[in-house]
Amino acid sequence: MAVKKEDHRVRYTKMVIKDSLLDLMKERSINKITVTEICKKAGINRNTFYSHYANQFDLLTSIEEELYEDVKQVVKSNMNFESTETLPYELCKYIKKNQNICEILFSENGDKKLLERILYISHDYTIKDWKKGSHPFDEELFENWYTFTAYGTIAIIKKWITNGTIESPEEISNFIDKATEAVSKEFY
Repeated sequence: MAVKKEDHRVRYTKMVIKDSLLDLMKERSINKITVTEICKKAGINRNTFYSHYANQFDLLTSIEEELYEDVKQVVKSNMNFESTETLPYELCKYIKKNQNICEILFSENGDKKLLERILYISHDYTIKDWKKGSHPFDEELFENWYTFTAYGTIAIIKKWITNGTIESPEEISNFIDKATEAVSKEFY
């Protein structure tokens, strides 16, 4: 069965609803935002909202899933290369390009676990990469290393976004690569 293409009016309405929520999230968390506020900001009635989303949390989940799927594609397309060094650069480039939405979703008003989920997309690819190496593979050591480097990367990316992404994606990804490599060298 063919997937039915969404009407441009439906796409536009969803975009306005999403933009309205993101705009409200600049000031407060999802728990303090109501469907009525989203509808007022979007210039729609509640029936229109409910024809697309169950509530404000469903709407936020929809936005997060779109971002997650986009990043997943970035990861998949960059894990085919011999070097995993391109991945942090492509991820930083994506964040810079989508700075407004990332700034909101990765902020204190967003889901605290979203960036973590995103960084763990590459986990399985990285395990395969490590297993290919000439060194013996220690799964516990790998998990500790991955957790350490992932949370370090999260902190750097959050700081970069909070500071307005002044540095280029290349500068930030170079730092992430060097820090990750330095930690890796201590173990292998």
